[in-house]
Amino acid sequence: MSQTVIYRNLIIETDTPLPTSESIKQLEAALGVSLPDDYKTFLSHCNGGDMDYQIDVQFPGGSSEFIGFSGLYSVTEGEWGTNPFELYQARAVSEFPSTGVLPIADDGGGSILYLDLRDEYRVVAFVHGLPAWTGLREEDSLIQLASSFDDYLSKLVICDEIAQHHIEHFEITPESVASTIEWLDSGNKDWRSKFSKLWNERVPKDAHSEEE
Repeated sequence: MSQTVIYRNLIIETDTPLPTSESIKQLEAALGVSLPDDYKTFLSHCNGGDMDYQIDVQFPGGSSEFIGFSGLYSVTEGEWGTNPFELYQARAVSEFPSTGVLPIADDGGGSILYLDLRDEYRVVAFVHGLPAWTGLREEDSLIQLASSFDDYLSKLVICDEIAQHHIEHFEITPESVASTIEWLDSGNKDWRSKFSKLWNERVPKDAHSEEE
């Protein structure tokens, strides 16, 4: 059964039991190095799930794009979306490092988030290139996003495009209004001023008790 976990002010939906100490040790043995403390602390609170936030990825050449690595992998016996299964799949690709690099999340479109623990601790992303007609990045890129997992979490936001789309399209009930307010507050500090007109047009005052 799915549950909501709040970790470092971020809202995560998960249905996976917390990992055992034995499963963590097995993953570390497969990885060839110890997991960093901040990532193990995260796993002790939330073992994978869905986290609807984005990070502003800066590409070589000066362009940028918000990307959401929202599918967090769990540490458990399983297949896609779990470790060490995802680690073994990654290693089946030629030239993937044999130790010290762990896939931990994806965006659902071919881009993958990794912990790179080889020389120094960092969080990197393989960003999959898109077709030219999208007008977005066409080349595959490997980009450092943060110096640690906690640093990565601190950079997550709800970008304006996602916030606006959600406000425009979510099904309005008292429960969904309350959860939307909580989610937007957690990741977009300016949404109330930027989207007040849109919000007031869509959400009846009697749909929630909080004044906007």
